[in-house]
Amino acid sequence: MNIYDEAYALAKALKESDEQKRLVEAEKALKTNPDAKKMTAEYLVLQQKVSYLQMMHEKDKAEKEYKKLQDMAVLVSNNELAAAYVQAFIRWNQMTSDINKIVVDAMTGEGMDIVKEALEEEKGK
Repeated sequence: MNIYDEAYALAKALKESDEQKRLVEAEKALKTNPDAKKMTAEYLVLQQKVSYLQMMHEKDKAEKEYKKLQDMAVLVSNNELAAAYVQAFIRWNQMTSDINKIVVDAMTGEGMDIVKEALEEEKGK
């Protein structure tokens, strides 16, 4: 089997995974309630915004947005459809992150030392 066949097999396995199926089911249920859908989308976007602000060392802005995020988390957790979707999304995201790490680790092994050394050197500057 060639590498592309393996990639297609992985894509098929991802589509057939329990995490993907749960995410799709949770999304279908969430779409039945426009208010819950909107709140969930806003919550997930705000999560990304807080992460970005923290990465950019925007402490004051991050703290302000984090407070909003905490308030929204209470609302999301009290809404069955929103909470189910967020939980399914977290599980799916963890699975894809784990798989990405496996693939990246395999690609940054032997033959990539020059790039790794250059990146480490750049970090040290």
